[in-house]
Amino acid sequence: MTWYTILRKQISVYCALAAAPCLAQEAAPPIVFQSGTGNAPVAQPIYVKPPRAEIGCDTLALAERAIGFGYYGGLDAPRQRLDAGLFSAAVAKYREHHCQFGRSSGPAVIVIVDFARHSSDPRLYRVDLRSGEGLDSPIRVAHGIGSDPDDDGFATIFTNVQDSLTSSLGAARGGERYVGINGLSLRLDGLEPSNNQMRVRDIVVHSYTPERRRYFNASLIAARGRPGSSEGCFVVEPDKREWILETLENGGFLYAGYSGKLPQPIVPVSNPNVIFARGTGSTPAAAPAFPAAPPASEIAAGTPGSPPTTPISPAPAASGQ
Repeated sequence: MTWYTILRKQISVYCALAAAPCLAQEAAPPIVFQSGTGNAPVAQPIYVKPPRAEIGCDTLALAERAIGFGYYGGLDAPRQRLDAGLFSAAVAKYREHHCQFGRSSGPAVIVIVDFARHSSDPRLYRVDLRSGEGLDSPIRVAHGIGSDPDDDGFATIFTNVQDSLTSSLGAARGGERYVGINGLSLRLDGLEPSNNQMRVRDIVVHSYTPERRRYFNASLIAARGRPGSSEGCFVVEPDKREWILETLENGGFLYAGYSGKLPQPIVPVSNPNVIFARGTGSTPAAAPAFPAAPPASEIAAGTPGSPPTTPISPAPAASGQ
């Protein structure tokens, strides 16, 4: 008997004594590794943005009357409460642009701006049309430097003109978010002849970073009683940006108005035809020049150490030369 035969007999005896383990090892399926699998933790649920709250057009008039009775019926209204006439004008424009053409409802929460107020005062309202919530709690927003030629904090000129650096009045629809020179921003589409060049003019909603406090400069507010100005954009404080963008993006409603009588008529454009598209627009071939244009730089306007907004006369020439 050879050593090989002896070894085989010993292996057979061993397997007979431990048959179950041997069979189990022989029957075990091979391990197959697959990409992307394993004992990973349970997948976290994906956040799905809740749908925008809406109000029915058939209940809008009833809600407006209820809000008017509750907020404007007494004489003890807070000073910063939204003007009743401006609220009614905003609702009328809302009804015109959201409750026609087969629509039966629209956004329940809208944004209203009162540009008659001083720029140091809160004047942007986020109003719930179902309850009136927000009529007493505005936030600050900048206006265009071109709307404030004497730099006193009051907007007196409103245009729809390219390169005028002015604010525009009227109803607008919120568009898409994008990231520009001022960070996360939101495009707007003007819905009326007074503001239908907003996308072409890049009149948007944005904020600023702390190191670029050119719109709401703390030292300016303390020394001159007003924040800095924009180039026509709706500029809000950083901690309020997401709050407003969430309200307006992809179909929200904004109404920029003026409580009381306009100091000057709105300056229109020669060609009101605008093609709205995602991130694009059609500008008039030759937009009329805006007289007495303000400083071209938004960064310089209303910032400490910046050139004054009133031109300085040159020094007189020395005699005898």
